[in-house]
Amino acid sequence: MSLTETSLFDAVRNQYLYKLKSRLGFFVAMAGAQVLALLFSLQGVSSYGMGAQYLDISVRYYSSNVVIWFTVLWIAIIAAKVTARDEQNIEFTFVSNRLSGNLANAAFLVTAALIGGITAILSGFLLRIIIYFNGNSYLLSQNFIATPDVVFTGMAVTVLYLLLFGSLGYFCGVLARLSKVFIVLLAGLFFVAVTGFAGTNPLLLATLDYVYDFFRGESSLALLAIKALLTMVLLYVCSFMLSNRLEVR
Repeated sequence: MSLTETSLFDAVRNQYLYKLKSRLGFFVAMAGAQVLALLFSLQGVSSYGMGAQYLDISVRYYSSNVVIWFTVLWIAIIAAKVTARDEQNIEFTFVSNRLSGNLANAAFLVTAALIGGITAILSGFLLRIIIYFNGNSYLLSQNFIATPDVVFTGMAVTVLYLLLFGSLGYFCGVLARLSKVFIVLLAGLFFVAVTGFAGTNPLLLATLDYVYDFFRGESSLALLAIKALLTMVLLYVCSFMLSNRLEVR
């Protein structure tokens, strides 16, 4: 029995630093996903064309939206992965409990959201540079150079969405560990949402539309931050409470 008392803060800090170092591969995967999304973005996110007898015009729109969505998918996956049994066994190398382990995981996901949000927005500048030096297109100067307020606002919004999806992925991961039934239910719900089958169920479609409008339709950054952070905290609290029902090693 150890005569040295370890505070909750020290336990969380030690686990957080260890997990941050041991999970550097997650950030390598993030860089790979963002590079892949950047390659997809080189063809433009949308386009249209028009023409006459002697003139054809093709217009393409470029943005870092594909990179952002790839980053959202990345953080949702790693958030679910950190709840896996092998990842949770790391906690037993420390003087810890469920609470300190969950808080360390939440701190890691917050760090991942910050790094992912910043790099996803900065990838837009890299995309502009690549397109500029490609030299095969005429570039409009409008929105080519983003002002600092637009950049920082974009970073803030992206980080908020990453925080939200990170907490959602963590919650789904805890549910999946509780019972395999939740794995089937979550997979079915994801399939319905992605394939558009929700349109066959008016209640489910209305629910998805409400959730989408609640977050995506918010025009105020301050209100979006309040909504996203409160939802994140609620999801983490539910995850922490459910994780207490998991088996002990």
